Amino acid sequence: MENVAERRRAVQVGLILLTCAAALALLWLAREVLLLGFLGVLIGVVFSFPVGWLSRVMPRGVAVLLVLLALVGATAGLVALAAPVLQRELDQLRESAPRAIQKAQGWVRSVQSATGARGSGEKGQAAQKAPEVAAKVGEKAVPALVAVVSGVTAVILIIVLGAFLVYQPEVYRRGVRLLIPKQHEAVFDEAWRRTGEGLRRWVGGIIVSMTLMGTFTAIGLALIGIQQWLLLSVLTFLGTFVPYVGAIASSVPGLLAGLAQSPRHFVLAGAVYLGVHLVEGYVVQPLVMKRAVEVRPALLLFGQGVFGAVFGLMGTIVATPMLVCAQVLTEYLWVERRVGKDPDASGPGKDR
Repeated sequence: MENVAERRRAVQVGLILLTCAAALALLWLAREVLLLGFLGVLIGVVFSFPVGWLSRVMPRGVAVLLVLLALVGATAGLVALAAPVLQRELDQLRESAPRAIQKAQGWVRSVQSATGARGSGEKGQAAQKAPEVAAKVGEKAVPALVAVVSGVTAVILIIVLGAFLVYQPEVYRRGVRLLIPKQHEAVFDEAWRRTGEGLRRWVGGIIVSMTLMGTFTAIGLALIGIQQWLLLSVLTFLGTFVPYVGAIASSVPGLLAGLAQSPRHFVLAGAVYLGVHLVEGYVVQPLVMKRAVEVRPALLLFGQGVFGAVFGLMGTIVATPMLVCAQVLTEYLWVERRVGKDPDASGPGKDR
């Protein structure tokens, strides 16, 4: 009898392991869909601010519909007003970026020729490779167009998902709660509340930070005479959503635009981006993001690197809000409940 019982337990353990492996495999295959779903949750959190205010004076469904109509109207208005300017600046940036790269290459070649490293042979090689580069660019045009269409479709799906989530959030919470044993329902409710509150605080803080950084960049670049200041400020606004990595990446087009105009504009553009990032680090972060969930810079960079390596660009985008959720859950479920410590007492200088 003992052998039979042991065999049954072994079979049960094996089935559990196989089920877990199959679930992990399915999650891995559906990782892009899951990341898009998480972005839908973030959109739902963004919608929760205006929907929450409007639902005090009207039914929630009407409030969601008004928010969607306002979003569509604002998008259409911005496209009608800013699209010609953005298109012109984008064309200018496309034309000026190669010139800036050629200038940088010319400086490098001049330094190399001065030190006797390489001569005019490199120029001939670069000229020979130019048609090959143009052909490769032409080959990638169609996949790029397909990627743009797929991206627009994904954005629409994310917005629709966010609208459904913000319309009846309690329905989804109760659905997940049904899977939780009764003795753990109170813990689940508190964890759900804290995670939602943490995401709301982070989303509110990052929206304010994005708006300030985009505005400061637009003012600075316009004052120094960068022609594509509107497009570059939009890139900074979007790049601020991804701390550190996005800020650095969004400054590269501005530096190229400045270099294409003149070395003086390149230096001034660098000074503007440096000043904007200093303002972000010493003014915006202490005043705005300190009120939200604070994630340590080292942990943030490490998480972005891991998510980017595993999930690609989409992983880098959603890394920070996912780390926010993980930090909130870890502090509550492990630090408070399991270890019995106060997570707020572990900050710098609080143990003295």
